[in-house]
Amino acid sequence: MNGADDMDYLDEELLEAKRMLERQKHATLDTGIYAGEELITFKQTELFDNTIHLPLPDQFVVMPDSVKCVKYPSKDAPAFIVTSLDSTVNICFNLLPVILKEKETELMSVQFQNGLKSVNPSIIIKNQTSIKTEQGNEMSWFEYKGFHLDGQSYNRVYLIRLRKNVLHGMFSCNAKDKNDWIEIIEKIFFAVQEEL
Repeated sequence: MNGADDMDYLDEELLEAKRMLERQKHATLDTGIYAGEELITFKQTELFDNTIHLPLPDQFVVMPDSVKCVKYPSKDAPAFIVTSLDSTVNICFNLLPVILKEKETELMSVQFQNGLKSVNPSIIIKNQTSIKTEQGNEMSWFEYKGFHLDGQSYNRVYLIRLRKNVLHGMFSCNAKDKNDWIEIIEKIFFAVQEEL
């Protein structure tokens, strides 16, 4: 290596170190989190007549009905959808009027999986998980790859047991962007709070 190559290498190393420090400063919902090269910041949002509180990306907008009709043509489309400005990243919510007993989110999750498979037998469900939210609500989720108008998508389905309802959440993005969004979407759903 000559001196110029050494300097270029050191400049790259320095830039990478600065990027890493910047990302470490932005690793929570309060400070914002990077999705790829974009810093995503969050605001506390109330859904369903203030019964649900959760952080959602500032950069997202409520999906316009004209787009919703194309992306979610079913009569069972989600009640509330926020989307990135290019509409490739979507976070959707329904409030299901059912009361579940302890551990029944897992059973409901299996029912949702079976419903998905009956509509599309090629879907492969992965990583069924059951945990508690920060508020202590039982939460089950699973993930799968799908094929949509935008190409192959990565999808997660969440079910959170509340006192009088179940929050049904869905997340989707292009499969290639999955790793940029996993941490963010986990933190959002983990932070869901029910108005007591």
